[in-house]
Amino acid sequence: MGCQIEKLKEEKKTGSSIAYGCDELGKLKSVLVHTPGDELNLVNESNYEHWLYDEVPDISGYVEEHRQYQGLLESNGVRVYELSDHVDENRELIRKMPNLTFLHDTAVISGKGALLSKMRPPARENEEVVVKEALNNLGIPILSEFNGSKGFFEGCLLLSKDTIFVADTERHTYPFILEFISNILTEFEEVIYTRIPKARRYMHPDTVFNRIREDLALAYLPAFEEICLFTEDSSERIDFKAYMQEKGMEIVPVSDSEQNRLACSFVPLESGTIIHYDTSLDRDTKKDLAGEGVEIIPFHPEALLAGGGSLRCHTLRLCRRKK
Repeated sequence: MGCQIEKLKEEKKTGSSIAYGCDELGKLKSVLVHTPGDELNLVNESNYEHWLYDEVPDISGYVEEHRQYQGLLESNGVRVYELSDHVDENRELIRKMPNLTFLHDTAVISGKGALLSKMRPPARENEEVVVKEALNNLGIPILSEFNGSKGFFEGCLLLSKDTIFVADTERHTYPFILEFISNILTEFEEVIYTRIPKARRYMHPDTVFNRIREDLALAYLPAFEEICLFTEDSSERIDFKAYMQEKGMEIVPVSDSEQNRLACSFVPLESGTIIHYDTSLDRDTKKDLAGEGVEIIPFHPEALLAGGGSLRCHTLRLCRRKK
């Protein structure tokens, strides 16, 4: 029995059997989540803004809704990995990180490996350290990371095996964006860069754009102030909507009110099926999506809204497959 236990421990650390890569917008196979715990006690009336929360969370309700969401994923055939099961060396850091539950912001998982963020200090400092350990123990290599200390880069979007989308938000510093683009173009063919307003409501790329299918997306286009296409040999200004249409993707616009309710920040379960807060989209937008054959699996948030994030924010997608 002792040998079997040691073997299971070793398998857990190496993660040699785990599949990874979200380059294709296929069926969601596995995710990494962090069920929030005692670290939420750090957030109180005097410091919730420092911790980037919209209000002090109801901890029991927050945890319960997070578990309900995990159950929803599992009921739809998604394998859910718990972060703390794959962290040993940095376990004590978790107790100091009330934002760690928003794992989506910390990394993007391509078929070539993970693209790690550099989280904004002080509220989110070193979250990527914890996530890197978990990914290593799951057997997912690190493709890109930041070693400098004077800046931050909280996320990008993987549009295909060839294309990365980067938004210059309040959670990014421009020198880090340039460093990322320069380095990642050795692995991807193009990077679409957009500058958007430096405001909390636009804190991450998926607050303004997100794919539903390879030929359909939601976007809040008024936030796109400047758009450039970078390749290894050139850079040029582009019209985002026109460029995506050339790529075969139609964009359904969302209103200002919808964007402020995280309309673009949802979880694609598979091509044409999304999991979304039932409070985010207006009736007309839902009707337009239904006309496109899109299925929306609704989730009603109460306590989770205190964190200011979406279900997507709580979900680090590890693997998608078309088959």
